Amino acid sequence: MKDEEFYEDDDWDEEDWERFLQKADVRNAKYIELFETLHNHPDCDDLIAKEMGWDHKDEDCDDKNKSCDNCEKSNECHIYEINKIFDNSIGYDETTERDVKDVKKITAYKKSYEFCIRLRAYFKNSKGIDTDENIIEAISASSIVSAKIAGGHGMGYEKDSLCGNIANCKRSLKNARKCIYSLELVRANALFPESEMNILISEAIKVEREVIKWIEELRSKIWWR
Repeated sequence: MKDEEFYEDDDWDEEDWERFLQKADVRNAKYIELFETLHNHPDCDDLIAKEMGWDHKDEDCDDKNKSCDNCEKSNECHIYEINKIFDNSIGYDETTERDVKDVKKITAYKKSYEFCIRLRAYFKNSKGIDTDENIIEAISASSIVSAKIAGGHGMGYEKDSLCGNIANCKRSLKNARKCIYSLELVRANALFPESEMNILISEAIKVEREVIKWIEELRSKIWWR
């Protein structure tokens, strides 16, 4: 089960995490496609598991009759460690009020979240918002900016997850830039007053700068390289 390309080194850097996240994206897309196709089938779960390769997941494990949490080898299992990291980063049911307060202290998160709300409000009652691809893309990208920062924060700041945190924030930055580009296209189409679009683009650029600053701050915490 161990994938040498991804698990041969415990000390992952940003590129390792990005490759892992890209691979996860592909598998997530495949799962969604399978679920949309098979969700009404009586054997939906089994068919999806087979297509995803999950029916073989225990065959390479000497302790397949034990739960992962109780397995004596869990500390040596890369799959277990990665799953725990991502479970912690998306465990909404376990998210505490303190977690929410902590992520709100991140300026890049606060600014990007506020900008997303502002962008939605601006276009909310605009004619064609549901069909204009550039507007839809701008709003979608702006919402991902804060989500990826929050996801990175959930992964943590320890040695085993900090670079994963940064990889998430790099995706946040990518979407900040996608938002700027989409707004520039909206401005070019002259559907809205240029002065108002200039303000929105200026605010989006400020969000981009805050994300860059946050990534730089996170990178400054990498002491082991």
